Amino acid sequence: MILPDLNNKTLAIHLLRISFGINYLFHGVVRIPNLDKFVTGMQNTFQDTLLPDFLVTPLAYAIPFAEIIIGLLLLLNKFTRETLIATFILMNLLVIGSSFAQKWDLVGLQSTYIGFLFLLLYFMNDNQNLIKRNKTS
Repeated sequence: MILPDLNNKTLAIHLLRISFGINYLFHGVVRIPNLDKFVTGMQNTFQDTLLPDFLVTPLAYAIPFAEIIIGLLLLLNKFTRETLIATFILMNLLVIGSSFAQKWDLVGLQSTYIGFLFLLLYFMNDNQNLIKRNKTS
């Protein structure tokens, strides 16, 4: 696929997917060397909420690895639909957690991510059809 051959809509979707891939990948990458600190921070954030530690701790350990996998798959454009669905699930779990912690600024930011994920998923099918048409032409 050569950039001049892409229409603006297809290019925009690819660039948004790549940007989100980079974002998620590096969210996870920078957390791995300090994983215990990240988990402790999450535990402290939720210690005075209704969320029990037995839910917070495993999720806190899993988040950076999920972010790395999501980022890589988005960058590679592999299983993109499934990856976006998994990312919606992750983001909604984060919204639930942020709501329990009453971190409304984070809920707003996470909702913005969800909005962009919606756009990626919504336009992805059109984008995939455009790519298939370009390849057969």
